[in-house]
Amino acid sequence: MATAQRMRRHLRQESLVLLGVSLIAACAPPARPPQFAPRSHVPLAGTPTGTANWPQQQWWKRYGDPQLNRLMALATRDSPDLQQAQARYTAAERAVDTQEAQLNPQVRGYVSGAHAYSKVVTHAQPGGGASGSQELSLPTKHSWSNDGLAAALFSWDLDVWGKQKDAVAQAIGQANAAKAECAMAANSLHYNVARTYFDWQSQQARLQWARQAARDAAAYRKLVALRVHAGLDDPQLLDQADARVAEQQRNIASLEGASSLDLVQLAAVAGVSMQELGTLQAHALPAPDTNVPPYAGLELIGRRPDIVANRWQIEASVKGIDAARAAYYPDVSLLALGAYLRAFPDLGSGTRANIGLGNFGASVSLPIFSGGRLKAQLESQQAALDNAVAIYNGTVVQAAHDVAQQIATLQQLRAQQIQTDRQLADVATQDQRADRRRRQGLDDDRSWLGLQMQLAQQRDAQVQISSQLLTANLALIYALGGGYHERVVPDLPAGPTAQDASR
Repeated sequence: MATAQRMRRHLRQESLVLLGVSLIAACAPPARPPQFAPRSHVPLAGTPTGTANWPQQQWWKRYGDPQLNRLMALATRDSPDLQQAQARYTAAERAVDTQEAQLNPQVRGYVSGAHAYSKVVTHAQPGGGASGSQELSLPTKHSWSNDGLAAALFSWDLDVWGKQKDAVAQAIGQANAAKAECAMAANSLHYNVARTYFDWQSQQARLQWARQAARDAAAYRKLVALRVHAGLDDPQLLDQADARVAEQQRNIASLEGASSLDLVQLAAVAGVSMQELGTLQAHALPAPDTNVPPYAGLELIGRRPDIVANRWQIEASVKGIDAARAAYYPDVSLLALGAYLRAFPDLGSGTRANIGLGNFGASVSLPIFSGGRLKAQLESQQAALDNAVAIYNGTVVQAAHDVAQQIATLQQLRAQQIQTDRQLADVATQDQRADRRRRQGLDDDRSWLGLQMQLAQQRDAQVQISSQLLTANLALIYALGGGYHERVVPDLPAGPTAQDASR
């Protein structure tokens, strides 16, 4: 008998051990995922050295253009893109508040009242009677009752394993990413406003020279017509002069159409009506800053708001993995309950019952079997991290490409500008000689008018090169982040893995 009791006791101990091992195994999370490897260096082959500084915030003010400053203020105030980005950031901030609130204790109140009615009908059969004997019916009982309950439940998740803190950190990362996305929207807006505005100024400068060329072409045509009518020149020369006048008129119409389109686009980008846009005054294009940063590697392009947003997304994904791993551990909470019940079980009888309840203690809940939910949640967070790293690497590579492309464009345009200036100087010299000869009566005005039209054409080419240089300069400012600079940026993981990924 004693032996059987010892065997039963031994079996119970083994069962408890097996149960404890099973519970611990159920709580153990999988191994931490392998270290991710975001790109930590981006060399820009062919990038020359220069003396330009990093673009400052509100970089457009360096042009000293009050019209441009007013347009920037209008666009910042009314841009739908900025409003949408700000709304997303506000929603992300509220999500942080929601996650932080989960760390605080909660008290929930419960109040209920009920009015009940019961009717009891009892049928009985005399004991020992025959099956066909008559049943006995007892008097029907009717009862009315009232009861009221008031209770308060206190709960506090102690977050022993840091699951909720990781969720808060994940929400903070997403909020910081949304904040950087606001800067992305602002950078794009400022670039588009400046580019469209200066393109309109370029069209105005080109219109000035196109109208001058049209006037010279009309004067040239008038002289040719006089000579043709006098029988001094071939009528075919008049046809050529007419074609030249028509070409200049088409050029003016094209430039006026492009100018009007720029105004419409400028109003659309700024999110205002044409009336709010107001009347713009034309003036000379500013000289673009053609210098480039001494080194435009990741240290510089890493300040771009889209890259900063991607880095915060990586940080948020890492915290999401930590929170998913912590979900495998038990939840430990403190609970307290206080309740008061008053009941009137039989109204009219004067009977009542008062019951007070109260307890306090700890609660532990742990996932023993989740049907694969925890594993799927962890793998989902790992996939989100892989996606964030891939987007970050792609953004870095694209940013390096954008910067290198704009630097190469500036180099090419500077070389073209030198040649255009030389051609303009040559035509200007020829024009001066022709002007002296016509004043001396050695030539008629046709040679001089022809050179005047060439001079207007070369000045138009010079304006186009200046406009392209300014556009490339604006694109470089945009590619470098438009003056955005965030002091608090999560660090990338260091080590051989990250270094290998950059090779």
